[in-house]
Amino acid sequence: MPTAKIEKRSREHRPFSLHVLWDHIDLALLALDDRMIVQNVNAACERMFGKTHRWLTGQPIEALLPGYPVAVDLIQRAQNLNMPFRSRDSRISPAPGRLLMVSLTVVPLRSAEGHLMGTLLQLEESSDSERLEQRERLNETIDSLGFLAMSVAHEVKNPLAGIRGAAQLIEMQPLNPAAITCTQLIRSEVDRISRLLDSLLGLADNQPVMEKETNIHEIINHVQKIIGPMHPEPLFDFDPSLPFIRGDRDQLVQVFLNLMQNALEALRNVPNPVLHIQTRISDRIRFEQGRRRKQIIIEILDNGPGIPEELKKKIFLPFVTTKTKGTGLGLTICQKIVHEHNGQIEVESHPGRTIFRIFLPIP
Repeated sequence: MPTAKIEKRSREHRPFSLHVLWDHIDLALLALDDRMIVQNVNAACERMFGKTHRWLTGQPIEALLPGYPVAVDLIQRAQNLNMPFRSRDSRISPAPGRLLMVSLTVVPLRSAEGHLMGTLLQLEESSDSERLEQRERLNETIDSLGFLAMSVAHEVKNPLAGIRGAAQLIEMQPLNPAAITCTQLIRSEVDRISRLLDSLLGLADNQPVMEKETNIHEIINHVQKIIGPMHPEPLFDFDPSLPFIRGDRDQLVQVFLNLMQNALEALRNVPNPVLHIQTRISDRIRFEQGRRRKQIIIEILDNGPGIPEELKKKIFLPFVTTKTKGTGLGLTICQKIVHEHNGQIEVESHPGRTIFRIFLPIP
């Protein structure tokens, strides 16, 4: 009798089909063949790309993620080394005007005989709350360092002025050339330290944002005039339908001046330099937990050597720089200004491709 009951339950509770399980996995999954052509996707992938299973299958992965070589690089490494690879915090654009931060995982698929059949690509969107918490921690760190910088700068600038004045008084006396060289060196170094302290005071400056209607294209064009003739000449891809934003024009000029000068410096020794500046509008980026707002997105792209891997996660912190003579405060001040405008600034960088993205909310 118990055996009959077990057999009856077995017939009534048949195992789920692999198709049902595949479509109930919350990660976006793409099964690719050895040529990186999509052979199958699950329902989560359809939702992420906003396309049907029929449309997605048969597409090369480069067509689904144009301009984002990290996925192709991971697939190639997984196939060559026969082991899974993962990349955290990768930026992808599965649809026009839609930007996502995801973790990419690639698993090689091999037959029972060990032959490479293809790869399984998993895309997991990073949680909005996690990204917001990371930005808040960064902003809190910058605010704390700003207060410290203000205290240090005020304490140091007064004695520096005295040292410089003493050097000038010494120069007024009859001196030999060696002594004059020393006093000039003292004044030069005092001036350099004073400029650094001025930058630190800029980091600590908490003046209120002068909110006025501002045209972001006018700001970028103005920055171009400030810099003067540029090599390479920037390639502009402006969305003419962008509305005005509310912000402090002078502070935003400082942001784009820093970013464009950084890009030009990165391109100094590049054989075929490219500087591309793009603007567009989107409502897919979440600025606050549980809330999405329309914003304009400005991208500044260069094909320079990129940011070293060990600096990517701390590039916006004070004194972190890739320049031999840089102070490492420019990007920190940019981060501070953008944050005060209730926006975001992010970077994506690989050798030959660096993009700084600025997100500014629309009223």
